[in-house]
Amino acid sequence: MAKLPVYNPLLPFVKENWKGNPVNKNNQYINLDGPSERSFAELFKWQTEKNPLKQLKQNQQTAIDVHINKHITGNREDGIVWLGHASFLFTLCGKHFITDPVFYNVGPVKRFTALPCDVADLKEIDYILLSHNHRDHADKKSMQQLCSINPSAIILTGLNIAPLLRSWKITNPIIEAGWYQQYQLETDVQITYLPAKHWNRRGLYDMNNMLWGSFMLQAPDKKIYFGADSGLGIHFTEIAQLFPEIDTALLGIGAYKPEWFMATAHTSPADALVAFEHLQAKQLIPMHHGTFDMGDEPIFYPKQELLLLQEKQGFNQVQHLSIGGKLQW
Repeated sequence: MAKLPVYNPLLPFVKENWKGNPVNKNNQYINLDGPSERSFAELFKWQTEKNPLKQLKQNQQTAIDVHINKHITGNREDGIVWLGHASFLFTLCGKHFITDPVFYNVGPVKRFTALPCDVADLKEIDYILLSHNHRDHADKKSMQQLCSINPSAIILTGLNIAPLLRSWKITNPIIEAGWYQQYQLETDVQITYLPAKHWNRRGLYDMNNMLWGSFMLQAPDKKIYFGADSGLGIHFTEIAQLFPEIDTALLGIGAYKPEWFMATAHTSPADALVAFEHLQAKQLIPMHHGTFDMGDEPIFYPKQELLLLQEKQGFNQVQHLSIGGKLQW
């Protein structure tokens, strides 16, 4: 395999003296502070050990309300609409941005929340932000349909992900970035690709050969951080230093049990509050919960746990969204 690219030479860095993404001796991208991937032996251990929460998963129901919104892209006033899991529709400066679009079941993992509109209603999208290649964030069918409806939408993603998208016959413009690189866009919204503590794989032989990351969206009067998939890491404090006064941080709280297996790749409700503190943001929007059952915890558990932590800590900076309703900024 050819040597992995470590940055896009056409894009500027926002971090001083950064030379590009680190790559290990196996020609794989790596985190800033230790690996997130697990071995097949650890995966086997997780799948065969007893789940103490198994009984709670019988006949489980999501804790997320869904509001049907057929005219979801008709309003270009600033705001955010949750589409489920890590899929959001942001509207900033009159432009529509969709993050990690996944509209269907993910293989055998069924979807517990309905999409608030038909996929055909997701038109007039200007930018598609794809954080990494995992199937619950980069879904072939969803991407193909969204790009067919929006053939001029520009896809913003990480290094070496374009070949995967091109293999899906997607012809939209694609801009890849390394960490700490800012996309050059014809809009008043600046978007920067930033670190996450995670990993990438879709097959048996492609471990960490496509980059993963998170996004900062900066409008003239708003800073929105989309944390994508990440475990706790040093990058949250660093991002706060690079981007002070973040208005809203979207952080995952689901797929966190068992924590010995999940903690390096996903934040739990408790870890999300720590990450939020490190980011020094003003508001937290929890995501990556309620739509797919991907951990040992029942699907309603992450929101329930976060609400308990909020009450215990007197923490009132969390905005729990329903799916389909627009939060105006």
